[in-house]
Amino acid sequence: MTHRKPPFSVPASISFNALKKSSFALLLVLALLFAGEAFGAQTVRKDAFITQLFQARGFDAPAGEKDMVRAALELDLIPVPEGRLDAPITMKEAIVYAVHSLGLASVADALSGAPLPFRDIGRLKPLERGYLAAALNMKPPLLRKGVTSFGPAKKITPKEAQNIAAIVRAARKGLSLSVKYSPMKGMTVHVNREGILDRSPRWRAAVNGFESREEAELFREALAGKSVEGTVDSQNYDWRVRSALSETYGPIRDFLAACEGLGRKGVVFASPVTWDTPGAPRFWVMVILDPARFDIRPVFAPEGLYALAPLSSMTSGAAAAVNGGYFSISGKERGAPIGAIIERGVMVNPPYKGRTILGWNGKNQAAFGQMDWRAEVHFPGGGFMDVTGLNRTVKGDGVILFTRHFGECTPVFSGPVVEAVLDGDTCVEVRREGGNPIPPGKRVLAVYGTPARFAESIVPGDRVRIVQTVNGGDPYWTSMTNAIQGGPFLVRQGVLSMETENLNDSIVNKRHPRSVIGLTGKGQWFFFVGDGRNAVHSVGFTLPETAEILKKNGVSYALNLDGGGSSTLFAGGRILNVLSDGRERPVSYGVGAFPKGGK
Repeated sequence: MTHRKPPFSVPASISFNALKKSSFALLLVLALLFAGEAFGAQTVRKDAFITQLFQARGFDAPAGEKDMVRAALELDLIPVPEGRLDAPITMKEAIVYAVHSLGLASVADALSGAPLPFRDIGRLKPLERGYLAAALNMKPPLLRKGVTSFGPAKKITPKEAQNIAAIVRAARKGLSLSVKYSPMKGMTVHVNREGILDRSPRWRAAVNGFESREEAELFREALAGKSVEGTVDSQNYDWRVRSALSETYGPIRDFLAACEGLGRKGVVFASPVTWDTPGAPRFWVMVILDPARFDIRPVFAPEGLYALAPLSSMTSGAAAAVNGGYFSISGKERGAPIGAIIERGVMVNPPYKGRTILGWNGKNQAAFGQMDWRAEVHFPGGGFMDVTGLNRTVKGDGVILFTRHFGECTPVFSGPVVEAVLDGDTCVEVRREGGNPIPPGKRVLAVYGTPARFAESIVPGDRVRIVQTVNGGDPYWTSMTNAIQGGPFLVRQGVLSMETENLNDSIVNKRHPRSVIGLTGKGQWFFFVGDGRNAVHSVGFTLPETAEILKKNGVSYALNLDGGGSSTLFAGGRILNVLSDGRERPVSYGVGAFPKGGK
């Protein structure tokens, strides 16, 4: 008779005796294990396995809690078990519980599209496959590589249960995970996680998306009718209902269930005692793109430049995308980009002084640095005026150039105005008021207030030239057909370059989610997001830490983008990182990677 080797990798120095924390807990585990053997089967009850995991993680049970299953649920060390607790645990359940206990549930979600060697997992859900990918690629590994059969429905033996618990215990001393996979030709996704939470966090849940305080208060009252308390506040012009801060996860689970019963899905936040605990979890994901297969260009909110929208709403046709640079917020889902944006040869937004700009073109040439931009309008007969603004509204005098990026129409203006619709350098229409359509592929020159009298003589057919100059006519910068602005510059020619560019200390040296764009030493594009503000998943990164990670991973040039709640990385039709707000924050623009030739 032959026996199939279990797909585990077990450190030789670890034994079941190392799991002892108290004689009571050990006796309970042994009693439950032998109960399974007494029925003639070498299996392990579900509750016995959960008890082993709880002991292996080394957390203290909540005060007064003696049931180890309830204790594990109170600390969110396991998902809610399905079926009877006295039933034998399967291989799939054991691996899912073990990976979850290590705080890797979000990593499993990111890895749900990663390839696996097992031939017998066709019926598993994507998230369950992600759990297997995490188990296979973590160090110390929970699953052995080179094995092609997983056996998801197989009931594990007491020895296998001991091995899994031993590996979970070993992971407390240093957990890491690194996975690279290619979801399509020319694209590589690199997922990385280091560190582990060594104590229970504090929990809070929230329901976002209420249009007004009144609507949020009504929902809070409905929760109170279910004996669930909540408070109302606002964030970025968005009203929400939050739970109380809790030392255990049970009240959070109750809050989420009550919200779902009222037709709303909540999100969960976990905070540690301090964000600077040594060995705390840190997660990042990078998408690397072959420039021979992808065009890289800015992407915008469907409603125009002054609308804020989720990055996913801007990604039509894109294989991958990352959020863009900084922006202002003027109202609910309203704002404006801060800094230069050029899209396919069209200047969309002017530069902001003192911050780094990344420019690039179709030849995969790139430029990093400052930008000076000037524009003049030259009228028939030789007169000219400076263009004073680009794609923005004015309250007084001004000469503004509009492209379709602004939106479908020019702004309404109460004073004198002349709008000249330009097809190239030719005026094709003249309008004497604002609030008119901006035709696709054309520009509108709008002269407001007192200067409007100098444009009164323009008629259709006239040549009206817009002369734009970048960096005094520098031919290399002028050849850049796309550009965005962020800051600071993190890596220059493979060397760390950490000028603060007038950003405050919190942005530079505190831990936050981070977004970065740039080029590797091989000339490939990369989009990078490092998650943060989550005690279980990732506490975040300082900018020096971010630069060090990028340098170690072969980056030659790197520009920091807007971070925090804006940090979003999209690839393969979904978001790969964990959003620190619990949902997509509306942003001003992003950068997308589009397959060349539509493939």
